[in-house]
Amino acid sequence: MSYVASASRTLRVPASVAFDRLADHDSWSDWMPRSFRPVGRRLGRLAPGATFRVRILGAPFAARCRVTVVRPHEEITWCGGVRGLVYAEHHFFFDAAGDAVTVRSEETWTGPVASLLRFGIQPGAAKVGGETLDGLARAVA
Repeated sequence: MSYVASASRTLRVPASVAFDRLADHDSWSDWMPRSFRPVGRRLGRLAPGATFRVRILGAPFAARCRVTVVRPHEEITWCGGVRGLVYAEHHFFFDAAGDAVTVRSEETWTGPVASLLRFGIQPGAAKVGGETLDGLARAVA
């Protein structure tokens, strides 16, 4: 069974501007929310196979994420967790409409631990996704 948390924001900038800011890992410490703070080395521009660490919702440990998809101006996806236990895939989709873009954050959780923790994971993931999009909106304004 899987669980999904999603959020979206329409930004008054071209898709390329929003995409490039999210793809720029080095800038994250300037605008990412407290609920999703980068930890450790800077990566420059995200690329498939790159790994990074983040502290999520103030957890005492940093989670390790691996970038799986980077399609310029369309999608960035990363994942983390332990397959077969609790595993998450976080997608950012960029839907361009003229000089604006709707950015959709969608996180899917799978595994037996996700089932047990569903009522904590879904609201937390929705909060982090929404706050990340709010930070992105401020970063490109």
